[in-house]
Amino acid sequence: MNTFLRDQREHRALSAEDVARRLDVHPMSVLRWERRERLPGPGHVKALASTLDLETSMVAGFFDEARPTAEPSVGLRAHGLRTLRQAAGIPVRRVARRLGVLPATVYNWEAGRARLPLEHLPDLAALLGIGVPALRRHLADAPASRREQPASELRRLRRRTGLSQTAVAQRVGTTRHRLGAWERGEQPPLWAVRRLAAVYGVPVSRVARASGVSAPPLLDVRRWSPGDLPQALVALRQWSGLTQGALAERCGCHPSTVRGWEQGRARPLHRTRARLEALYGLPEGALLAAYPDER
Repeated sequence: MNTFLRDQREHRALSAEDVARRLDVHPMSVLRWERRERLPGPGHVKALASTLDLETSMVAGFFDEARPTAEPSVGLRAHGLRTLRQAAGIPVRRVARRLGVLPATVYNWEAGRARLPLEHLPDLAALLGIGVPALRRHLADAPASRREQPASELRRLRRRTGLSQTAVAQRVGTTRHRLGAWERGEQPPLWAVRRLAAVYGVPVSRVARASGVSAPPLLDVRRWSPGDLPQALVALRQWSGLTQGALAERCGCHPSTVRGWEQGRARPLHRTRARLEALYGLPEGALLAAYPDER
């Protein structure tokens, strides 16, 4: 096995996690590249070369050795192979062994970067437990793989910091999969917007715009009218990413007291109101504009 890439990484005292963090990929991707089970795209080839202080041509040559030099036949597009393989619970390595090819070749078939040679169809159909005609129909009817979408603004904010999804998720208090969903267009909750802004070192408004979240109108003190206090307190707390229990702890009261404020059954007294204004960065006395008019 050619261990060139792994040797270069270890020579520079870098772990797979170190390289993955710099390239914004999963460490397993780095290990698969080193074993040439998967082949990176041009952008990652350049990034690997830069990280390892190598010529791009050297890194590209390492991967070119694993690329098929020529297709033995015209072949079929195999975008639907992954669905069949996963439904049958068959790993890529098993397919590669059965067909006598590299795992990277199977990944290339599934991604549409190379065609599946016709001579492999009988063995592949037998491995998947279906007939050759059914396999051909499934591959022909499968939709083409979606092209990779441009990085979202929220993802670009993370990449500016050099942090991986896992690192950001740990700091924000969520999962990597949930963060990935937000970067793909799912709207994060208000508390997450606030925490992401703190991690990325940018204003909350910028993260809100990047994630398509509209700030609640009652965050604007100028919009408060007498009687808006319960709704304003809810908006301020949620935007700050605090639970009722966490807010109660900071104010030195019981969570039921906070619930009473937000349900309009009670109002913060002078000292507690001052704590709330300081906590939310409001001018002194700002909350009084939302207190009920008792006249």
